[in-house]
Amino acid sequence: MLNKTRYFKMLCYLIQIIICLWAVTPSPLSAGKTPDGAACLKIIRTRYEKVQFLRAKFLQVSGAPGVVTPDIASGIVYLRKDGKLRWDYDKPEPVLIISDGKTLWIYQTADNQVMVDRHFQKKMKHFPYTFLKGMGTIDSEFTAKVIKIKDMAITLQLFSKTPLQNISKLFLTFNKSTGIIKKVSWASPQGADTSISFSDVDITSEIPDSVFRFEPPEGVDIINTKVP
Repeated sequence: MLNKTRYFKMLCYLIQIIICLWAVTPSPLSAGKTPDGAACLKIIRTRYEKVQFLRAKFLQVSGAPGVVTPDIASGIVYLRKDGKLRWDYDKPEPVLIISDGKTLWIYQTADNQVMVDRHFQKKMKHFPYTFLKGMGTIDSEFTAKVIKIKDMAITLQLFSKTPLQNISKLFLTFNKSTGIIKKVSWASPQGADTSISFSDVDITSEIPDSVFRFEPPEGVDIINTKVP
């Protein structure tokens, strides 16, 4: 069973770095040209407006100092530019993290429990990078360094011009031919690290409102809280 506190922390981290998760429309870099960080950020900034929806399979790996075996989880993620989200975990156990843009629910079926944050919309307004809304200024908010190029994959280290809470290092990997983001990883000041890899990315299919609606099942224990 995954630690509940880790889910909460993961949500806070994702809110801050989710702008890096969105794949851009195909915009290949010039063949034979070694890109720099600024060029990669420009691709993301200039192309994000075409992306309204994202659906992908994900694999999440989380580790911490002194922990030999990392936590591994997987599922399907749905994101919409208007702030709606759905992280549907299937392994190691079913967990649903879902928001209609106003309220956040974390439903853990194994515990028959739903944690609810009814102040999620207000909280989102105070984050410096709120999903796609921050993409238009990504190259103003970040600088980047190309740290690895392997085949078609380019890995960047991002450096925020303002501190990111609980994030000491931030990386993203994308396909230089298609512009598709393949992996995001970050480390905390305490040495914990998390990576999320994406596959079967779909940025063309519309995602209806119904995907982001949630009604607690009858008999479930509802806990009103605020995600830290």
